[in-house]
Amino acid sequence: MSEISDSIITEYNKNPVNFYEMKDFSVSRHEWNFICWDDITVYLKIKDNIIEKFSFSWSPGQVSTASCSLLAEMIEGKSIDEVMTRWYDTFVEQGLEVLPRRRRAVVIGLLWVRNAIHQRRKDKKSDSDEILVEEFEDILED
Repeated sequence: MSEISDSIITEYNKNPVNFYEMKDFSVSRHEWNFICWDDITVYLKIKDNIIEKFSFSWSPGQVSTASCSLLAEMIEGKSIDEVMTRWYDTFVEQGLEVLPRRRRAVVIGLLWVRNAIHQRRKDKKSDSDEILVEEFEDILED
């Protein structure tokens, strides 16, 4: 990891952004990461296909807390279509880059957001399987 990534993780763990259980959400999604045991619920308030508010709760680890906090800043005010195009590289552009084994922790909040959007759209899709395949391919290449 870089010094920038370390400082992002440290700062957002001290002062997480939008770490609370939203009461007036449009859609929420609770899932857990069986690899590192992060347990996260994401909450979205959506109006006219724009994410007005994002929050998260439960018991994420340090990397997930930092990435969810950064995610809050990256998706509020954005269209759900734009959010659906975001991936790990979006976090790298913001300075949060980790070793391949920790990438799932970085994108877990985004995965749950994308799955919540799928849930809202009732399209019967899930992005969770996609990241698992990518993650294990990356780990096997290392």
